[in-house]
Amino acid sequence: MSPRYLVVDLGGVLFPFDHAHRLQRLADVFALPADRIDVLLWRSGFSDDCDAGKYPHTAEIRDHIRAATGFTGRDDDLDAAWCSAFSPDHAVREVLERHRGSRPLALFTNNGPLEQEALLRMYPSMFDCFDHLLFSHRLGHRKPALTAFDAAAKQLGARPADILFVDDSAANIDAAHTAGWTARHFQSKETLEQTLSHESGRVGHPRLRSTRP
Repeated sequence: MSPRYLVVDLGGVLFPFDHAHRLQRLADVFALPADRIDVLLWRSGFSDDCDAGKYPHTAEIRDHIRAATGFTGRDDDLDAAWCSAFSPDHAVREVLERHRGSRPLALFTNNGPLEQEALLRMYPSMFDCFDHLLFSHRLGHRKPALTAFDAAAKQLGARPADILFVDDSAANIDAAHTAGWTARHFQSKETLEQTLSHESGRVGHPRLRSTRP
C-alpha cells in the first residue's frame, strides 16, 4: 500500500539553505567576523541546543545571541539575519500542494523556536499548506537520530510504513529507512514532482485538519 502521509524537510527542500550567506549577513549586522560568529553560535553547540529544545523560548535565544555577540539592535534585524540562510522556493511548495494527493502533509525539520517563529511570520504562505509542523525543538530530538523519527511518527499518529519522507540529507534518508519509513532523496523540484506524481494516484485517504504545534 502507498504511504498515507507525506513528510518533507525544510532547509534544503522547501527553503534552499545557505549557511555561509547567513554568517556574512550576521557579520554585517553584528559587526563581527563571520568565522567568529560561527564559533560563538554554531561550533559552540548553541544552535544544536536550540534545535534540541534546550532553549524553549525565543526571548532567551535572543538574549544569548546578544550576550555572545554584543548586539544591541532591534529584534527584527536579529531575526532576519538569523534566518537569512533560508530562501523560500515557491515552486517546490506548489509541487507539494499539487501532487500530494489526499495525503496529510507535514514538515519535519531540525530547527529551534526562533526559526519557527520568524520564518512563519516572514513567509506565512510557505507554511499554510501543511497539516503538521514538526520542529525538532518540540520533539526534543534532531535528525538523523532514530528517536527523532520515532517522535515524529508518534506526533503524526502514523505507523512508519505509512510515511513517505523527502529530505536533501543522505544521512537523514538512511535513518528514515532504518526507522521503517519510505524515504526519497530530494535533488530538485523536477525529481520531487516525479516522485509525487508516481505516488499520488495511489492514495485515497482523507486529508486531516491542521494540528500545528
